[in-house]
Amino acid sequence: MEEVDSYKIAFIISHRYYRNYKSYIQYYVNNIQRCYSNSFIIIVDNNSTYINDIKLQLENYKNLVILSNNTECKFEIGAYKVGINYLIDNNLIEQYDFYTFTQDNFILKNKYDFNNLYINNITACTVNSWTRAPMCSFFQRNETKYILHKLNLENSIDKLSLCWCNTFILHKSKIIDFLNITKEIIITKRVESECSERYLSGILYRLNNDKIYDIDGDIDKLNYDYWKVDSINDTVNHYFVKKIQGKTENTKDEF
Repeated sequence: MEEVDSYKIAFIISHRYYRNYKSYIQYYVNNIQRCYSNSFIIIVDNNSTYINDIKLQLENYKNLVILSNNTECKFEIGAYKVGINYLIDNNLIEQYDFYTFTQDNFILKNKYDFNNLYINNITACTVNSWTRAPMCSFFQRNETKYILHKLNLENSIDKLSLCWCNTFILHKSKIIDFLNITKEIIITKRVESECSERYLSGILYRLNNDKIYDIDGDIDKLNYDYWKVDSINDTVNHYFVKKIQGKTENTKDEF
């Protein structure tokens, strides 16, 4: 008999589908449900032209909803806020212990034991970090500095890392705090999403009692090439695997 985890996990996935790019969403959902039988999945679509393709793939899946992001804020943070508001509207936040926020092409590959977060008293963390990130010029952009100033971290960049690909985990006790910090953010361009990788590190640092933590290591030490990896067929010794596709707000859906 399959052992049921003592914790319950929800996934909020920022999604944008193009017919001329490989979609990993069904494989991702299958992996989530294989690893966490009591999970709940929210896919928030950022206005894909052919979203019905995905809805047909997933129409018979349980414990899964697909939402449309009809707000002004797009990309990852826009999708995550839509997902959180769905949780609030449906009184679901307390139903799950941890929430994993990811891109649709940054997918679960191997099961992670979320008890590790309880053991280490972690309430907010990235999946992957990057220790060299504070040297990056994106920390000096106004979009980044604005949020760091709100957190009183503008002079503490050296303590931060990177929330790679805007993918992270929150304990249920930090969901509302996260929404309050990000509620005024509006993202419409990829460069703004790249800035959010930086200030999300600060947000997670603050929500985790001023500690940096990741579950899958520094991106300089990955055992796969995120430009070339076959996320489905390659053996990857990490919990999550990222396939960079380089999509922006200007990407065309040509089929």
